[in-house]
Amino acid sequence: MDLKTVILLLAVGSFLFGLLLLVFKFNKKDPQEVPFWIVAKLLQAAGSMMLYYRTDTFDILTIIANIALLSGCAYEAWAIRVLTGHPVKRRLHVTTAVGIILVCSFTVFLDMPYRTGVVFLLQSLFYFLPGYYLFVKSGKRFSLQLILAVCYCVTGSIFLTGAVSCLFFPKTAVNMAEKPISGMIPGASFCLFLVSGFIMLMLAKERSDIKVQEIQKTLKKSESRFQQIVETAIEGILIFDNRYRITFANKNMASMLGYTVEEMIGRSYVSFFPESHLDVYYQQESLRKKGADSVYECCLLRKDGNRHWFLISAKAILDDFGGFDGSFAMLTDINERKEMERLLEESNRLLTELSNMDSLTEIANRRRFDAVLEHEYSRLRHSNSKLSIILFDIDHFKEYNDYYGHVMGDVVLRRIGEVLAQSIRSADLAARYGGEEFACILPDTDINNAVSIAERIRQRIQDLKIEHKKSPVSDYVTASFGVATVQYSPETTLDEIVNIADRLLYKAKTAGRNRTEYAWEKKDRYPVSS
Repeated sequence: MDLKTVILLLAVGSFLFGLLLLVFKFNKKDPQEVPFWIVAKLLQAAGSMMLYYRTDTFDILTIIANIALLSGCAYEAWAIRVLTGHPVKRRLHVTTAVGIILVCSFTVFLDMPYRTGVVFLLQSLFYFLPGYYLFVKSGKRFSLQLILAVCYCVTGSIFLTGAVSCLFFPKTAVNMAEKPISGMIPGASFCLFLVSGFIMLMLAKERSDIKVQEIQKTLKKSESRFQQIVETAIEGILIFDNRYRITFANKNMASMLGYTVEEMIGRSYVSFFPESHLDVYYQQESLRKKGADSVYECCLLRKDGNRHWFLISAKAILDDFGGFDGSFAMLTDINERKEMERLLEESNRLLTELSNMDSLTEIANRRRFDAVLEHEYSRLRHSNSKLSIILFDIDHFKEYNDYYGHVMGDVVLRRIGEVLAQSIRSADLAARYGGEEFACILPDTDINNAVSIAERIRQRIQDLKIEHKKSPVSDYVTASFGVATVQYSPETTLDEIVNIADRLLYKAKTAGRNRTEYAWEKKDRYPVSS
């Protein structure tokens, strides 16, 4: 076999080997890659092909071919270094590549066979390096690494011999170039290509298998740790499939809901939601199927039917194509906190009611009266309706207290409060305005209906038949009323509305008591009738 044929075989073989390595790299099921190896083979293929087409004249194509071949040998050395478990710093292989380019460019100034000797010398160095890496790794024991190390060393020795001949015995080298023995160097390269390719594939497979075993070992260890963490976690943990059925539940989760783990597996998540919270479930299901995570509060049904509140941190699980494949949820028990919040809300509500209630008569107090009056009067601005106010107080109540005592006076106030609460509509407000004075707010009520309500209250107070020997009006407790009806006007203030009803009350007192005086608004004047 002549020299050019060997070089062609080297080019084609290196190229095919590089393609094979690319297939291994992009194998989806079992991707395998050794850094630098693909580049090394493609560079060697390119360099050999250029040497095959070169002429006998030394030209730029020869320089580029030498650069490609030497770079391929260097990258193959780095691949062997990686296979033996040592990293290759970027600075090292970049510096080496620059050095190769400079040396090959320098050979322009050398004569044959000196330039060939320089190239052979570098090639021998790049064959001795992987031999050294493999020899150290093998530990001198018989193995594939040791066989490959010997092959690289033998090839390196052949190239070194050629380099010494060219550099120190140039005449001898020129004579040998014309003899068949000159084919030893490319022949050795071809043999190394065959042997090293097979052994390096075996080493790469061994390296890949070791990595897989390490990954499996790490995954098993991580799974064991995860299982331990999940089982001992204070929080409840649930994992769902893409149909939101439970595929995993830890013991704490099952315990919080009153189930066993076996009872929860396979159940649909929606079955734990009360009907009033189904909107929360469907909203969260929609978010998770879009790949969105969230944190939300929700109550779930226990096995005994009671509700239990949780703070839920949920995360979507996606498959390799980004599709929804399930969900992971961590549930923190906040049932006690929610119960405390409910009790606090109830306490605040009661406090608000108490702060707006007169403790003696158990109807609204002056504060509540003022707030409702402001709200209802403001509402008139848009409704264009009428608002009526009733003010009344007990006739000669001071004399009653002086004669019967304050305890009996409080009884009278409580009984009148009961009459007042029973005499108004649900939309109205009855309040103790102060002392023996009471008030009513009647939204959307004209003067006629307001007077009817006032008269009904006055008559029911009289019908109580509470004895009042010191009253010059009647033998029983009576009351005097002032009723005012208004429409919204920016010039009329709340104080003015109350003052109108108060003046009418005063008029009822001066007119003999136990009566009702009333007025209605008409062009900013209040005609009064009784």
